[in-house]
Amino acid sequence: MKLFTLLLTALLLMPWQTLPAAATPAERCFPETGICMGDPIRSYWERNGGLATFGIPTSSLVLQTAEGRTLKVQWFERDRLEIQHDGTVTAGRLGTRWLELQGRPWQTFPTVSVAEPGCFYFAVTGHQVCEPFLSYWRTQGGLERFGYPITERFTEEIEGRSYTVQYFERRRMELHPEFAGTRYEILLGRLGVNVAATDSCVPLEPRFEPTAYAYRTIIGCPGGAGRELVGNDRFGLRPVPLAFQQFEGGMMLWIRQFGGDALGFPEIFVITPAPGNQPAVWQRFADEWREGQPTGVVDEPPPGRYAPVRGFGYLWATNAEVRAQLGWALAPEQGEAGGYRRFSKGFFLYRPAIDRVYLVTDDRLLWDVARVPEY
Repeated sequence: MKLFTLLLTALLLMPWQTLPAAATPAERCFPETGICMGDPIRSYWERNGGLATFGIPTSSLVLQTAEGRTLKVQWFERDRLEIQHDGTVTAGRLGTRWLELQGRPWQTFPTVSVAEPGCFYFAVTGHQVCEPFLSYWRTQGGLERFGYPITERFTEEIEGRSYTVQYFERRRMELHPEFAGTRYEILLGRLGVNVAATDSCVPLEPRFEPTAYAYRTIIGCPGGAGRELVGNDRFGLRPVPLAFQQFEGGMMLWIRQFGGDALGFPEIFVITPAPGNQPAVWQRFADEWREGQPTGVVDEPPPGRYAPVRGFGYLWATNAEVRAQLGWALAPEQGEAGGYRRFSKGFFLYRPAIDRVYLVTDDRLLWDVARVPEY
């Protein structure tokens, strides 16, 4: 009961515009939440599986922007039902959205080129559906209800237990062996609750919001007021001083992070790459160098390399581990006015000079996201 109360609180805090409620004979209300649903959503809910398929409603009918469209929607435990502009009801693409929120978009999952025996192949996404998910997909609504498969079958931990699952555009199917031989052997994931709770963050400035949205489970929600999102003057945002320098074995970053309305103490991040496509790893150090103080760098760099100066040089010269990790610099230090925004699990960095966003998490990982889309 406590968990359900917390989930309802998170849903009530979401930045939605609730539509005026008007009791009608066509409404169906749920005493567990005190929330009602009316037509056309009630008819769709009852006609397409009801409680087992959608769960109980967790929000009233609200106006919400999803995938660039502002629609009347109602959230349920396992789904988000959307009233399109022509009056038809469709299910939200919550399978796709939940993977994005976890920082593992469906396009990054391994694909197959042909179906295994007894399976059906979908060339449009490069995935197959096999039994028992295939029969469930065919008999419970097919393409309209679930969309295309966007992963293969794999094992995933859900609420502390491991299950065989498969993601579709709109849903996640879960195989529950404890219910083998019953109608509950395949259950649909509670993505309505998961996505709604995770998406309840305050929006960012429009050009940055898609990136924050896609990595929300990694970086968390934005902290503080919107003024803490900073960048260059072209976007009318508040600047923060940054300095970067690339080394043979990684990179150094200098920054004064924001604390409330004031700049904090200067810090240096030593960033070293990880194997494969994994995020880089960072170490944080206070910048102890002061203007006019020698750095302690005495060796001459080899041809084509550079000795770090100022705070980078002092840390490099006085910390043997950092020096061994990084080696010599590949280019001179670069300073610029960049962007910073604190999140609940780390912070954003924006480099206008190369138009890139970095996500620096509190668990010592750095994600080089990509170029920022135009808006």
